[in-house]
Amino acid sequence: MNIRNIRLEDLDDVFRLLNELYKNKIQYDKFKEIYYQKLNDANSYYIVAVVNQKVVGVLISELQVQLHRAKKRGYIEDLIVDENYRNKGIGKSLLENAVIYAKDNDCEVVDLNSYITNDNAHRFYEKNGFIKHSYMFKKYLNQ
Repeated sequence: MNIRNIRLEDLDDVFRLLNELYKNKIQYDKFKEIYYQKLNDANSYYIVAVVNQKVVGVLISELQVQLHRAKKRGYIEDLIVDENYRNKGIGKSLLENAVIYAKDNDCEVVDLNSYITNDNAHRFYEKNGFIKHSYMFKKYLNQ
C-alpha cells in the first residue's frame, strides 16, 4: 500500500469513493470544479491509499485558523476506504498520515465529525486515539 497526495488523474476514483460515502448525492460537475481548486490549495490536504495501482481509500482534510486557538486546527472532512479493502489497516494509515501532517504544520488539535448513527466509525476513531468531544448541529437551508 502507498499513501500519497491526490493527483488530477485520481478524480474519478476519489469521486467514486466519496459518492459511496454520501450515498450517491454528489454532483459530478460541481465536485470536479472544487477538486481542481483544491489541488492547488495550500490549506487542503487530500491523500489517497493505493493498492496495486488502484485507489482504495481517500482522506480529505484541511488546515484551519480559528480565532480562539493559538495554533491551527487540522480538520478531517472525509475518510473512506473501499469496502473490499476495509479492516486491512488502510483507514488507520490514512488517519495517521493526516495527524502527522497536522503536527508538522503547527496544529494543536485534529477534529472530525462522524454521522451519529455510524457506530463502526465511532469505534474506529476511538481506537485510533480520538475522543467524543461535542455535538454538531446543522440547519439545512433552501430545502
